[in-house]
Amino acid sequence: MPELTQESAREIIALYRPAPRAATAAPPPLGMTPIEYFAVMASARGLAEQGFDWANWGPYQDGRISDPAFIASADTETLRRITTAHLRIDRFVGGHLEQIEREGVLDAVVDRLQTLVDHGEL
Repeated sequence: MPELTQESAREIIALYRPAPRAATAAPPPLGMTPIEYFAVMASARGLAEQGFDWANWGPYQDGRISDPAFIASADTETLRRITTAHLRIDRFVGGHLEQIEREGVLDAVVDRLQTLVDHGEL
């Protein structure tokens, strides 16, 4: 199981908010949308918690995993659990990641990750 580190967190942030690239930059692998590619790469870099029982976790059950205030105050473990729940939901409800991206939930997750990096809390 990959560990979330300062370095891997910076990579995740750069995946979500890439620096301007040349028009010849490689697109995501065939068959993947940019958000799907981000999800796979973020998970591989430790933003998801393998084996976590997300469906029985209170913040999932009461909807706080999409609450910007809850996300903004999340510690590293909670942020990983929020992300894990959203990634797993997408496996059962196709398009979930795109929906939470439009709603700003992924922005809130990446913003919180940036704050944790900036404050050395990883």
